[in-house]
Amino acid sequence: MYDPKVIHDFHQKIAFKYPYVKKESWLKLEEISIVQTLKRDEVLCREGEKLNHGIFVVKGQLKLFHINESGIERISTFCTDNEYMDNWSDIHQQSPLPYSISALTDTLLIKYPLREMTTIFKKESDLLQLCIDLSQAIIQKKQEHYRILTLKSPIERYGLLLENRKEWVQAFSLTNLAKYLHISRETLSRTRAAYLGVKAQTETE
Repeated sequence: MYDPKVIHDFHQKIAFKYPYVKKESWLKLEEISIVQTLKRDEVLCREGEKLNHGIFVVKGQLKLFHINESGIERISTFCTDNEYMDNWSDIHQQSPLPYSISALTDTLLIKYPLREMTTIFKKESDLLQLCIDLSQAIIQKKQEHYRILTLKSPIERYGLLLENRKEWVQAFSLTNLAKYLHISRETLSRTRAAYLGVKAQTETE
């Protein structure tokens, strides 16, 4: 779907976050932009399929997840308002997604076909820098999750989550946070209570 108002308004909004991107460059991206809406629990792309677009979340929530050998869902990361995601290996290596993507809420997306996007980015130095910054944000999320999973104690995992992504604790359900931390919902519930107890005791000392 092509919705010029949604596209233009969103690009104007994120232009404040990336002030080095020229107006002309945003206009070039607008020309290839596609608007898509997802209903809650609707799947955007399944594990093993190709994701041939770069995607900005205009409003809503996405989860990137897989089902492990035991049939348990594990969440790799979340994407919320104004965040970007892609699978660049699609265009460079023709690799399928190692996870599925679905909406946790009704979600509005802007998508850019990767081949057209990379062609534009190669010609514009400001968009090339944007590509670097977006990629670094994706890598940072992966590194944060890896560090969390190296911790054996649930309370350490929860503590690092609070340190890195405190806003997620408020935005997502205990069930989904537990899937991200690779622990059960019950364990996370006990861990959160214990963490708050320790924090309250520390503050009163």
